Formats: sequence, structure tokens, C-alpha cells
Amino acid sequence: MYKFDKNRWLAKNQQDLKAFEDRLLHSMLDTLDQVAKGKSLARFGDGEITLMDGDDIDFQQASPELAAELEQVLRNEDSRLLVCLPTILKACNAYEENWWLKFWYVRWQDLKHKLNFEQAYGHSMVTRPDFFIMYSEQSIAAWKAIWDQKKTVFITGEGSKLDINQALFDNIAEKKIIYSKACNAYSDLERIIVEVEKSSGSAGLILIALGPSGTVLAKRLASRGIQALDVGHITSSYEEAFHSEAAD
Repeated sequence: MYKFDKNRWLAKNQQDLKAFEDRLLHSMLDTLDQVAKGKSLARFGDGEITLMDGDDIDFQQASPELAAELEQVLRNEDSRLLVCLPTILKACNAYEENWWLKFWYVRWQDLKHKLNFEQAYGHSMVTRPDFFIMYSEQSIAAWKAIWDQKKTVFITGEGSKLDINQALFDNIAEKKIIYSKACNAYSDLERIIVEVEKSSGSAGLILIALGPSGTVLAKRLASRGIQALDVGHITSSYEEAFHSEAAD
């Protein structure tokens, strides 16, 4: 167990973290502006970073192959793809700020050596409650503008909480869903890509909710010229921000 001395750690690392956040981490709205212009989206959160360090998470076993591919995505040089990182120092509330500081306390020193400092990163929290809480109706409008009247293919695991019939998606022209595994979906990605390529002629957008495998899949599809957005638990985040007891 790591003992976290917040003030001491920040005194040593805050300048480094702030320099990265200010110079190389887009705001949430700027992130979606780039997506609206046609970029694909691959997000890193605590799960992806943990797997990249070789540690398992609940629904995905770590492997050298997955860790290597995640690191390749992180160093992305494909202009068609925007790779995203989570909150560094700024979050929607003090609880979230402290949670992420504890996470970076463990992971930052390893992660920063894997980053591409020649490019800027998008903000992973565009799919999390933070974005909806901090930007309210503006956040909904920004997302809905991206898939407005588009034929869309959703990719998610069996039993997923993703709700494709949610109001957030009510302006999509046509919806199709492709299911993958609930756990260890990384081993299923080649099959999914074949299914996507069968559908991509009639689809204007691919939306992925597949955990860390979604991060990798967004990169693989972007390299094939298909716009793919790793949206994760966006519908749960929307519900938490606007329809939970806390929101009331």
C-alpha cells in the first residue's frame, strides 16, 4: 500500500504536471471540436494505464501484447486520431481531484516516459460525469452535434450498460449494434473489425464502449480511415450528471 502525502508530493511534482496540462492537454470542449472536424477518439483512463503497466483490471487480463499496443496508441502519430488522457490537476470537484492525484502519485513517473511530447492530447473526461457536470447543456449539444443525423454503429460488450436508446442519441439517423465479449474483449478485436468493415459503407460513425479494448479498436479503425469514437460509459455518465439523486 502506498502512503500518499499529498502536499509533499505536489510540492515535488505540481510544476511538472501543470506544465503538461497547460501545454499538452486540450480542454474538453476543444477535444470535441476536433472530433467534430472528423478525428477519431481513443481514451486512456485508469484502466488503460494500469494495463499498460502490466497489471490486470476487473474485466481484462493484462498481457505483453495489449500493453505494447496501448503504448503504441499513446505515442500516436496518426493525424486522424486524437488520443486522450484523464484529469491531471483539474476536476469537477475536490473528491475527483484527490482521487486522480492519488492515481498519478502511483503512475505518473512511469507514464510520462511513454508520452509523445511532440503532440497534444485530448481530454478523456469528455465521456465522464465531469464533462456533463461542468458544462451542462453545452456538453449535450457538443456531443449530439457530432452524430446528428448520421448512421451509427455501436460496439460494446455483452451485458453492457450502454443505452443506445437514451435521449443523448435521439438525433442519430440509424443505429446498429455489434456485440463483443463482456470480459477480455481484446482477443475479439479482429472479428469486430471484420464486422465493422462490412457495415462501414452504410455507417457514418462508429461509437465504441469496450473498455481498454475500445482504446485499441479506435486506433485500428482510424488507421483504416473509419471515424471511431471510444465513448466508454457515456450514457451512465449522462445519467449520473442529470438524473441521479445527486443531480437533484
